[in-house]
Amino acid sequence: MIKQPKLIKITYFCVTMLAIIAVGWALAGTITGYYKFPYDTFHANTNQLIGTIFGSLIFLILLWYLAKWFSTRFTGWLLLFLSIMSIPKIIMLYSFRLNLISDMWSYNVLGGSRANGDSWRWLYRLRALDLDSIFPHVIHIGNFYHYLYKVVVNSPKVVQWFNIGISILSAILIMNIVCYFFNRQTGMFAALTFFFLPTWYIYTTLLGAEPVWLFALLLSMSLINRLVTYQSLKDRHFWMDAGWIVVALYFAQNIRPLSMVIVIAYGLFVWFKFKEPLKRHENAKAIWVPRIGILAVVLVFFGLTQIEPKVDQFLYGVPIAKSSIGQEYTLATGTTVKTGGMWSSTLVKKLEKYNHDRTLTPAEKFSGFDEVLKKQLKVNTDALKKNGKWKSFLFRKNEILMQPDYGPVLFWNNTRRPNYMWEDLTPFEIGFLTNMVTGFQIAVLVLVLIGLFSQLIPKANDLSGIRERNGVLVNEIVMIGMTLIFMAVEVQSRYQVAFYIPWMVISSLGMSYMVPDFSLRKCESKPMVGITNKI
Repeated sequence: MIKQPKLIKITYFCVTMLAIIAVGWALAGTITGYYKFPYDTFHANTNQLIGTIFGSLIFLILLWYLAKWFSTRFTGWLLLFLSIMSIPKIIMLYSFRLNLISDMWSYNVLGGSRANGDSWRWLYRLRALDLDSIFPHVIHIGNFYHYLYKVVVNSPKVVQWFNIGISILSAILIMNIVCYFFNRQTGMFAALTFFFLPTWYIYTTLLGAEPVWLFALLLSMSLINRLVTYQSLKDRHFWMDAGWIVVALYFAQNIRPLSMVIVIAYGLFVWFKFKEPLKRHENAKAIWVPRIGILAVVLVFFGLTQIEPKVDQFLYGVPIAKSSIGQEYTLATGTTVKTGGMWSSTLVKKLEKYNHDRTLTPAEKFSGFDEVLKKQLKVNTDALKKNGKWKSFLFRKNEILMQPDYGPVLFWNNTRRPNYMWEDLTPFEIGFLTNMVTGFQIAVLVLVLIGLFSQLIPKANDLSGIRERNGVLVNEIVMIGMTLIFMAVEVQSRYQVAFYIPWMVISSLGMSYMVPDFSLRKCESKPMVGITNKI
């Protein structure tokens, strides 16, 4: 038993209450958004939705008992099972020919061109980069894909195979993370739930960058769990793990700029987490070791993000706008009432006037971008203040973000024949897919709420209870941070992937309280190599 400071207890209670509000916000957006799906042939059916919610809960309970079977066996059995369950993805991969559009088209073209030997400078002169100088994460993704193409073969199927494989590895990482905080059966359940999320299952057969982004974030969280166990600043393994955390987070940031929210969440977690009981011969001052480590991680990470435009210009040899312009773009887009905070063709046309003017230097173009974006952001915010529509606008953004249909929608859009639209699918197909992905997401969010409400019940201050609260705390902070950031920036339904880690972790805990089993195997904590008792 260990007495926890009152400040930590109060902080945990407040964060948990905010997390409950955040999940309620997401759940409300999911439900009301269901009745606003923009398909002419889809008609919301409350009875069918309720049916799929209960069907999803039954399926999740079956996964819970399947997780119990896996929890008593070697992890390799789970890996084998997930690999076998990926066979339908492979069948989809070869059954549907890609006709890529939008972002996935850009990733593939840039990656394929680089794999063929085309330089970034040549692509810039060809104007293939378009507005990517504002948001260079598209260049980063294309560059990453070009390495995959060079190692294997220059074909988009390489990325499809890669995403299928990385989604399996991500499930294993989720299992390890949840196992550390809770127990082995709960970890297995989290892995299975993550893998079988219907919309995610479909999406991971495409060329999206989210699978590798989530993998990098999961890897960083796994390393954070190691970082907090160190007791000495002199241990080289401590600094190696801190370095790898920076690498994982910086890679994730280059793929999706939202990753800075995760960095801030880690910093708050390490400073406000519950103290675990001291082990034999452990120095009480060792509590400062992980705090110093995470402070170093945060400082190095934000230092790298400040010089990133200069690094990109050096690596790619093309003009890159300063990061503030990219931030202005996502804020100007995210406050556009007409589009609900989504991509705005009107705003892009204003930027293209400068981008396509060959008489302007890169610096003059960036100055023009800056002027347009600042003006648009002011117009947007003034309009929202004047009309008092902030509440309805933010909720509409939330509905768009929480619509879980991005998997089947993007799969159809990137595999259909040119000039064919959603109306070519039958009303039954559209209704079935929409109800399935929505019902499953609602079921998961209900489990998340159960997991959060369980934290309002006093827990024992033993190692098991403390780790449970710490596991919930870090994911609560991530979830709250993502909820707040999406109120300001651009939204798309696939961006909800940013919530999957906290949803999977806390929903698995919710299931353990809904279907309790007192014979659960605890994960064994292996001692870290090289840890000393000195500080």
